[in-house]
Amino acid sequence: MQSPKRIAFTLVELLVVIAIIGILIALLLPAVQAAREAARRAQCTNNLKQIGLACHAHHGAKGYLPTGHFWPESNMGDQGGAEATWLTFLLPYVEQGTVDDMINWDLSFGHATLGRNLGVISMTLPMFSCPSCPRVEPWSGAYARGSYVGNNGIGPMQDSDLSDLPVNRPVPNTGSTSPFTAGVFYLNSRTKFRDMMDGTSKTALVSEIRLINSSNDFRGVMHYPEGPLYHHNYTPNSSVPDEVRELFCDNPPFREAPCVGTFTIWNPRLLTVTARSYHPGGVNLLLGDGSVHFVDETISQDVWWALCTPQAVTGEALVGSL
Repeated sequence: MQSPKRIAFTLVELLVVIAIIGILIALLLPAVQAAREAARRAQCTNNLKQIGLACHAHHGAKGYLPTGHFWPESNMGDQGGAEATWLTFLLPYVEQGTVDDMINWDLSFGHATLGRNLGVISMTLPMFSCPSCPRVEPWSGAYARGSYVGNNGIGPMQDSDLSDLPVNRPVPNTGSTSPFTAGVFYLNSRTKFRDMMDGTSKTALVSEIRLINSSNDFRGVMHYPEGPLYHHNYTPNSSVPDEVRELFCDNPPFREAPCVGTFTIWNPRLLTVTARSYHPGGVNLLLGDGSVHFVDETISQDVWWALCTPQAVTGEALVGSL
């Protein structure tokens, strides 16, 4: 007598198949995640290239790079476009003329809750957000935030209104100060490419920061001076906390972007923010020549310092190897 044919899997066979599928998924998942991150990083690189083209277009039209942050000659902070930033001035050159037309230059960019240029301040623009960065809410429900920040040199920021000019910053390892450490974007700056005495390919323009999804954290705000600037005091992705306004730091549990409060009001703005990204191992960096490089977080501190200044500094020849 013939035994009946088996038409189903045994429990052991099912468990073996499930185990094999699990192993395959475990092997494939890192590759899929790596591919997705590579695509996100490529989009981030493209965003920075577009910003670089816009900076060059602004320079071609105006004769200088966009002002880091603006303070009117009247020295009245609530009028005359006070506290507009380099991102504000870049809007017409990134195909955001409609947003630029919304600006009332008789008003300021502070005190958003009072309605001053609130429509512009609160608008999120995708090209200013790195896709590797988590989606974040506006600060205080009003100030939209972005991932890209301009080179303010060696911190702390130190420039709040016209009384702070000229800008002088500490020179690393010397104990002295010099205008060269002011970077490219600062109070009422009008940096020209000819000012980059070491060459545009050796001067940092824009890098990235990590945004954290907290409406209490101010870093990354696009249209207010304390938001879209960073410093070269520490190498990329440093574990040293950023130094920000006390009420604008939401540190725990966001340890990926540590911060500590070091000043209380808009002046004297003793701000120090480090370039950070959600890309493993480093940050994207836009240079003055419009090129974008991925800078490893193990870069020499001396080379990273040298990149922030438009002046020629010993050791910058190494920058060409980025």
